[in-house]
Amino acid sequence: MSGGVDSSVAALLLKERGYRVVGVTLRFLSHSAAGAGPRARRGEESVLRAEKICRRLGIEHVAQDCSAAFFEKVVAAFVDGYRAGTTPNPCITCNEKIKFPGLAAAAERTGCSRIATGHYARIVRDESGKALLAASPDAGKDQSYFLYRVPASLLERTIFPLQDMSKEDVRSFAERRGLLEPGTGESQDVCFLEGAGLGAFLSGHLPGREGAVVDGEGRTVGRHAGIHTVTIGQRKGLGISAERPLYVTGIDAERNLVTLGPEEALYSAAAVCRGVRMRFRSVGGAIRAKIRYRHEAAEVERIERSAGSMRVVFRRPQRAVTPGQSVVLYRGGIVVGGGVISSSER
Repeated sequence: MSGGVDSSVAALLLKERGYRVVGVTLRFLSHSAAGAGPRARRGEESVLRAEKICRRLGIEHVAQDCSAAFFEKVVAAFVDGYRAGTTPNPCITCNEKIKFPGLAAAAERTGCSRIATGHYARIVRDESGKALLAASPDAGKDQSYFLYRVPASLLERTIFPLQDMSKEDVRSFAERRGLLEPGTGESQDVCFLEGAGLGAFLSGHLPGREGAVVDGEGRTVGRHAGIHTVTIGQRKGLGISAERPLYVTGIDAERNLVTLGPEEALYSAAAVCRGVRMRFRSVGGAIRAKIRYRHEAAEVERIERSAGSMRVVFRRPQRAVTPGQSVVLYRGGIVVGGGVISSSER
């Protein structure tokens, strides 16, 4: 229970289906977590808001402190990713390592056999009864991309009450049932950035280290304030004057170097992934791949797997394949696996 509309509606739907429901709020930030500051106070407001909603729904509420693990496994990893010149996705890490394990632990303590969230995703069953993760019918809100690393053992216990609903359905239901009130809006994805921009957050955690900005021929065309200030595909804010638009096409952490190029240099024929998490032993059929959350899934030519890594070859080159983001693979709307992008092939 985040205190937002989605989790509130999910809880009410479960109660009306006859479940005994316990609302669990995971504290991701606390005053003792380094760097939390005023964001921790806003986190406490979310706990109080969730507690209030649970009282209105007539269900139990518990709060669980996950702040130490969250800071270590999500926030610190996020900062380390930018230090290494990548663009990490903390929500994927949080779902895998904090949120779903935290809910499972709370379920054990409260005597609950299932766990549930307000995510827009589906659980479907194959012929053997195995739980499979699938995309939401609301393509614009689908969050299966963020869930591809959730362990299969936890998916077996998971219910997504909103899985057959669109965002419009949820808001309409919430309005009819009196769940829309000040403070029950959208939950912010990157919760530890709440109230601060990405640049300000990173500047507080990473030292500014200037370096060269070069073109595709290796000629210096400017300076950057730190590799954490740019990302692949970025065009604005580079302080570069050129005859045609230039984009960030490469970030070299070891050399503290940023490379620019024309838009056509952003397109990649393949993505190489590490930390692969597959749902099936073999993958065949028509596969599509998303290289970021808001990316339209692209057709895949082939997948080459080796120990701990995977090479995904696209049928058509894809724009701004970014290290640190994830490639998530789908077959007929079912998530078949994915991995964290380590490099791309132009």
